[in-house]
Order: sequence, then structure tokens, then C-alpha cells
Amino acid sequence: MIDIREYEIVLQKLEGQYFIKDLTAVPDLTSWARENNQDLSEPYNPMKLVANTDNPLSMMVQQQIKDEQLNDVIKNLSIRWAVHDTVTDIDRKLNSIKIKLIFCYPKERARTMKNIGGDEQGEDQRVIEEMESLGFFKE
Repeated sequence: MIDIREYEIVLQKLEGQYFIKDLTAVPDLTSWARENNQDLSEPYNPMKLVANTDNPLSMMVQQQIKDEQLNDVIKNLSIRWAVHDTVTDIDRKLNSIKIKLIFCYPKERARTMKNIGGDEQGEDQRVIEEMESLGFFKE
């Protein structure tokens, strides 16, 4: 089980990078989404970006994440990625809990972008490129 509080500093640094004003941990993201009339675009994703009137962008994050849940996000990414790139080993590239969580953050943001939102492969491509340019794969 992954406790998001152990990665809070890393995720808070991403807030500024992606102009997100609030990071809120919730006990169960699925229940939170149901109670707040929010759709979860990918059921395995432990994060949900929401826009609201009092705080422009907030990232809701599941407080306790099962290892399998995070691994399923990366497994789905690997399947989509293999369609256009059979050389890159996504499992090797996203090889730590920290890097996997970092991937989920901009991925959720990419879903809301007008020019690529809804195109899973386009979202994935953009997120991996952003992570490379920000140096996350050099750690």
C-alpha cells in the first residue's frame, strides 16, 4: 500500500509546474467522485483534476493507493505505447513509485487539454515528453 503523504513534497512541487492550486488527499477517490458528480476517466488513476469556482484547479488524490492500482495505470500505458513505439520499455522507464505517481499527475492534467484531451496516445506522448524535458527520468 502506498501512502500518498510519503510523496506529498514531490506532488506539491508539481502543483507549481502545472498551475494547480490545491492538492487534496481523499480516503477513497471513487467515493469522492460519486459524491461530487465527477467522472473518473480511467478507473485505475489515483488522481482527478477538478476545476471549481473558489479554487481554479485542484488535484484530488487517493490517500492510500494499492500497488496493483498504480501498476495497472502503467500496464495500460505500456499497451497503448506499444502501438507506436515497440522499442521503449515503459515499465523500465517508469521504474519507481515516485515516477509512476509523477506520471499520473500530468496525465490527469493532459485529459483536460483541448488539443489532446480524449486522445489517450496523444496524452501519453505529451506526458512522457514533459517528464523527459523536466528531467524526471534522470533521477
